[in-house]
Amino acid sequence: MSQLNSDSDPSLAEVNDQRDRSRTPLIVGGVLFLVLLIGCVVLGPIASALLQVRENARRTTCMNHLRQLGVQIEDYYVVHNAFPPGWEVPMDEAPSLPTWGWPSKLVSMTDITYPTPQDLETPLAEVLIADDQRMEFVQTYFQEYLCPSDDALAYNGENHPDRRWVHDGNPVPFGLSMYVGNAGHRHDAVGSQVNTGIFYGNSAVTLADVTDGVSHTIMLGERDLTRCRAGSWPGVPDPMKHDGGPSIWNVVAGAKPKINAPPWDGDMLCGEGFSSLHPGGANVLLVDGSVEFLTTDTDTQWQPEPTAGKMGVLQQMMIRNDGEKNDP
Repeated sequence: MSQLNSDSDPSLAEVNDQRDRSRTPLIVGGVLFLVLLIGCVVLGPIASALLQVRENARRTTCMNHLRQLGVQIEDYYVVHNAFPPGWEVPMDEAPSLPTWGWPSKLVSMTDITYPTPQDLETPLAEVLIADDQRMEFVQTYFQEYLCPSDDALAYNGENHPDRRWVHDGNPVPFGLSMYVGNAGHRHDAVGSQVNTGIFYGNSAVTLADVTDGVSHTIMLGERDLTRCRAGSWPGVPDPMKHDGGPSIWNVVAGAKPKINAPPWDGDMLCGEGFSSLHPGGANVLLVDGSVEFLTTDTDTQWQPEPTAGKMGVLQQMMIRNDGEKNDP
């Protein structure tokens, strides 16, 4: 019968110590798992709440931008007794050249260097072709025309490549804007006919023309850059071109697309409508100066002619004088 070798056999304390060390990785892993689990449970809702707070702040900023534009439009109205023209349509040009849009009229009334109201007496086409210092001003964007919920740097702070003026084969960017006017119901690409909204070719709409009520009619709305090409404040690169590229959709939205319609081109898609990167909808400014949030599922039914009872809520809100008064 063998005897225990007290010199070589481990003691009971050593055996227990070895067993404890072998369990250490499992214990550490378990602790880490519990820490991560608790972190997800506790911090997850906090992170979600922080993201929601940030988005609410961004959405509020966008709403404030729309209100500021509303105040500027009111100032313009006081001077001219009408809303700005959606864009200028020189009838004696074939093909038509770039023209100033309604946002440029508002910008000219601020304290910026260019353009002033006098500068707008020079056609935009002449400014662009001259290719002097004025070109730099035309390419400038203003924070008041950007929505922080969108990635304004998606195209290095410039408007979408397909919404630029093309000169000698080179696309020339215009100053970016994420707010576009309500052109109305008729799908008119070149401004050859009077439309039913507030801004269209050579328009001069007055409050008396808004017979559906100023609290029921859309003035402006958002359009994001990342998915839906946004717009530009200087004006229209080519009023005669309508293929999803540079056209009147730089400054206005039509009534055919629903809110946050799928991207990009097409008269039923978001490049011609209102959209945003706010979850669930987009902000619009009404003629009375109030801002409303139109959800993505806002009723949309477009008809070639405005027919009572057959138009969606969105379309009715984009027609100033159809006799239908719908709130969002």
